[in-house]
Amino acid sequence: MTQCTTVILDLDGTLLDTESLCLDVASTVLEQEGKVLTNEAAQVALGKKPLDCWRDVARVLNLSTPPEELLERTEALLKERWSYTKRLPGALRLVRHLACHSIPYAVATSTPRQTFEAKMAGVAQHPLQELLKNVVCGDEVPRGKPAPDTFLAAAKLLGSPPPEQCLVLEDSPAGAQAAKAAGMKVVGISSNGPGSAKQQLEALRDGENMHTGLVDIVPSLLAFEPQRYGLPPFDDLIGGTIPMVDDPIYIKGEVVAGFGRGSKELGIPTANVASEALRVALSEAVTGIYAGFASVGSDPTPHKMVMSIGYNPFYGNTHKTAEPWILSEFPAPFYGLQIRLVVCSYIRPEANFTSLQALIDRIHEDANQSRRALDHPQLSSFSNDVFLKP
Repeated sequence: MTQCTTVILDLDGTLLDTESLCLDVASTVLEQEGKVLTNEAAQVALGKKPLDCWRDVARVLNLSTPPEELLERTEALLKERWSYTKRLPGALRLVRHLACHSIPYAVATSTPRQTFEAKMAGVAQHPLQELLKNVVCGDEVPRGKPAPDTFLAAAKLLGSPPPEQCLVLEDSPAGAQAAKAAGMKVVGISSNGPGSAKQQLEALRDGENMHTGLVDIVPSLLAFEPQRYGLPPFDDLIGGTIPMVDDPIYIKGEVVAGFGRGSKELGIPTANVASEALRVALSEAVTGIYAGFASVGSDPTPHKMVMSIGYNPFYGNTHKTAEPWILSEFPAPFYGLQIRLVVCSYIRPEANFTSLQALIDRIHEDANQSRRALDHPQLSSFSNDVFLKP
């Protein structure tokens, strides 16, 4: 594989968690039309210019309202919410890494310039905004994704390196198609969950051709390994885990009955968090195995925990779950109590296993790794987080 010298990043769904916000607003507008935002409509819209999104959604859902009107109503709602934009876990880590190693990088987004500025205002207090200097927006090129214009313009900002030396990170099929049309390598970002874009991204693979096109799919930026493409590796691991000190995840919710597999099949007393808490706390990109601290009910005592977030490929779950295993002894189950979780380190992506015993062995390995990593001062400080207080 040709080594990469330049990186071009998508924005929405790659660096910033805006797509869940956009889909929520789109659902609100569609409800006014008596329609529901289907997975098909959501997937066809991702990664494109806003008006193109509504044109495709209107076609898929057979809407009679002009796309221009739908866009106007959407923009009015989004304008009020852009300040709540958050960056995705791993985004700041990656951009800092590229800057630290003097790797040329740029952002290529379908977002109009004015909207880009509004989105970035939401993270203005963070260093990400200062690190994104080379940016091409959707209203600055003749054609939006899936045409290659945005990526070609971004490469031009970086001195026009050979396309095959450009590595693109993209979460949408339209964006991946655009980068492929530009002759660049693409790493797709998509979870394994139902309704995700992974299947559409897989269709863009070029078989044995690893010089251009889609070369890999990872579930999040935390699972991205730059050394696979000739770039310097990350050097920030703690006990083999990735610290999330800049972007910890906070989850609070009721402990509910799960699938009944933890204690019975696995011999591991995992808890299940109510799905409403996940919808509020997590974006679709954040799946994997994590470490952190937990407290339960009226007791503020912090406990080390290891947690799976996602779809559990071994069992093929159809709904996203968060299943923390608190690494302390509890005298009785705590169904109905509130659980508070501070996730501060990433261990690995979700994975399938050839046998139940292989899964059990790996869960115990993850637990041991969590125990060791959480003793490090950089992570142990999260045990004092005020979020853990009742």
